Amino acid sequence: MGSKLLQKPKLRPLYMNVVDGSLILSDPLGFAPHPIALSRLAAIAVGLMNGENTVWDIATELTRITGNIVGPAEVLALVEELDRMYLLESERFRREYEKRSREFLGKGVRPYTLAGVSYPDNPTALKRMVSPAKRDLLSDGSPGKAKGVVIPHIDPRRGWKVYLNGLNLIFKNPAQLYVIFGVAHSPISHPVQVLPLDLDTPLGTLKVDRKTVDNLISSVGFDLLSDPLAFVNEHSVEFPAVFIKSLFPEEEVSVIPLIVSDIGGNSDAIDEVVSRLKECVGGKDFLPVAAVDLSHSGPRFGDERFDGERVRYHDGEFMAAFSTAAPESLLYLYEEFGNPTNIDAFGATYALMGLSEAQRGEVLGYEISYEEETASAVSFMAGGLF
Repeated sequence: MGSKLLQKPKLRPLYMNVVDGSLILSDPLGFAPHPIALSRLAAIAVGLMNGENTVWDIATELTRITGNIVGPAEVLALVEELDRMYLLESERFRREYEKRSREFLGKGVRPYTLAGVSYPDNPTALKRMVSPAKRDLLSDGSPGKAKGVVIPHIDPRRGWKVYLNGLNLIFKNPAQLYVIFGVAHSPISHPVQVLPLDLDTPLGTLKVDRKTVDNLISSVGFDLLSDPLAFVNEHSVEFPAVFIKSLFPEEEVSVIPLIVSDIGGNSDAIDEVVSRLKECVGGKDFLPVAAVDLSHSGPRFGDERFDGERVRYHDGEFMAAFSTAAPESLLYLYEEFGNPTNIDAFGATYALMGLSEAQRGEVLGYEISYEEETASAVSFMAGGLF
């Protein structure tokens, strides 16, 4: 083993959870298809794999922490096993990433992945599922012509009532082009990524507006195609695509699928993409849709406990900023208070508000979904920009 990268190993960005005293690693990109439970010693070692510590450094620190002699050969064996599973930032991982990226982009279409799990795979059942969204769900009728819509991306089985409020607004404001702003749940190299592929659904394919996507890619000063695999399992792109197709199964509509990172430190890059998008879609009949959730609170998300009062307060501040329809309000909120309840909606909603150029926002639904088994909760909203 002569690789310098493995002599100073660096763990890839992974999901980490503690379950029954064991550290569980999960790969958002799916290179390691199943969660991996680590022993206490391996968990400590992994925590030291930051690209700065050598194998010798890690072995020395493990010996100091545990009081037992740990040799570099033992650490190196763990490093090699992690690299075998593509969990390290290494040349081996990069080669495989590039190979899988070429294969994915070569398909020409992003397959749907959650049919039969989060929504029906049967076309008739899927149309039946969204049919309530075609009724007048709002007691005061239509709030006006929508310039942007927010729906959740939580599993529809947990938040369908709120979904329906947002889908109802989409149904009342049909367009020829839908700009989807999803949330980047997988790490991406740049704050925004776009997918130049059609989106498959159980009801047929949503065509990507390839000409507009190509124009956008060529006009932005950073690589919008650096991380295509971030779209493979991205439910915040799949859910809106599937439900838009379900609302308009016979219509010829197209999409621009994007994912957006958190707003922190990324607002200028997001602004650049939004500015170019305005130029690219100018004159088109389009509706931007953001699929986002709000707070993530409780032990599952690193908190000591779920604090409902705290969640409602910070969600309320977010929704108040949304109601102004001014992206600056959302940016100010983030810069002033940070993101203490892990709201994942900041970046995508900021982009939505910038593209829509609306005058006001309106929250159409809000819920907190609590999981007894994890003592944790996720909150979410539906809303419109007018």
